[in-house]
Amino acid sequence: MYTEYMSPASRKSGSKDDVASQLRVAIVEGVYPPGHRLVQEELADRFGVSRIPLREAIRTLEGEGLLRSEPGRGTYVTALDIEEIDEIYDLRRLIEPSFAGHVTERVSRRDVTRFEAMATQMDGVAEIGAAAWSRTNLAFHLDMYRLSGLPLRYEFISQMYHRLEPYSRFYVHGTCAYDRVQDEHKAMVRALADGDADALAAQILAHIDGGQTGLHHAWEHSADEMRLYWRSNV
Repeated sequence: MYTEYMSPASRKSGSKDDVASQLRVAIVEGVYPPGHRLVQEELADRFGVSRIPLREAIRTLEGEGLLRSEPGRGTYVTALDIEEIDEIYDLRRLIEPSFAGHVTERVSRRDVTRFEAMATQMDGVAEIGAAAWSRTNLAFHLDMYRLSGLPLRYEFISQMYHRLEPYSRFYVHGTCAYDRVQDEHKAMVRALADGDADALAAQILAHIDGGQTGLHHAWEHSADEMRLYWRSNV
């Protein structure tokens, strides 16, 4: 399950993997938005760790593409341009439907019930709020793909989701795209319940296509609002 970002009071000092996980969530949730320059002293204080695990965690996230370092300038949260975003969607389109057969072979009734509950929870965005909606949405997709038993493929697509997440959050919440997204989530759950790999693959593709189209529209018409949205969530 996707790990929720923890408040400073609820965190303990940990290994580089613990710090990397916490920093990854902070980036995905917009605490540190695209283009933000990271200050190691502030990070060490926020996460309650020494410089050594922090530096190792930063190197881990650089390897995942979430961070980039520039000699003499510092470390920044990676900002994507629209061409890079399109490339991620193209990669998703190639890879994600290939999970469908493996997932439908392995999914249990208990899993289906859990995905149904997640989709129902996302119907109540006004009650749970945008941040909780996005955490549930990300968990819905990654938990489903984790069922495939394809760890290398899962690791790659997970990194693609994390890179894209700040932009997806703006698109969904900034344009109120909940109806389309939820229709597709529920269609995926029906395909899982029916064990229908072809229907699941088709819905995954429709979900990717709709997301790319919607994000393009938001990018072209709301670039200033996107920057304000990130600043308001810091």
